[in-house]
Amino acid sequence: MIISIPVDINLVFLLLKNFPWPRPDHCPNCNNPSLWGHGFVDACFDGIKSVVPLKRYRCCNCGCVIKLKPEGYFKRFQASIETIRNSIDSILTTGKPIKDTGRQRQRHWFIALKRKATAVLALGLNLKQAFEQLIDMGVIPVSRAI
Repeated sequence: MIISIPVDINLVFLLLKNFPWPRPDHCPNCNNPSLWGHGFVDACFDGIKSVVPLKRYRCCNCGCVIKLKPEGYFKRFQASIETIRNSIDSILTTGKPIKDTGRQRQRHWFIALKRKATAVLALGLNLKQAFEQLIDMGVIPVSRAI
């Protein structure tokens, strides 16, 4: 299970395993308050030169592993939501992807958004609106999985 925490990714990168991650007060799966530290898992983020250790906890009751990650990123995505939003906006307005982010990745995001908007919402919907509406629904708008 992944819990998004409002932290600065650059500060996490600077402090690495010394970053003071907040301990969840209970397991989101079974509501048990007894959580054990379960080490770290390395993750990659755009704009960060090497891997960033993300804190994990394990529930003593149900065995659920909880990973804390910085807010502002979709699950399994290295680019921030804001970068993806800017990319979609640039492709829709100028027809060109943004600089400093891989062109092919941006194309994958755009195609996945079109497919997801068609499958989950309605045809003919503005893709900028579809992006925000899918986020509001708890759906990752640029994921290939439906």
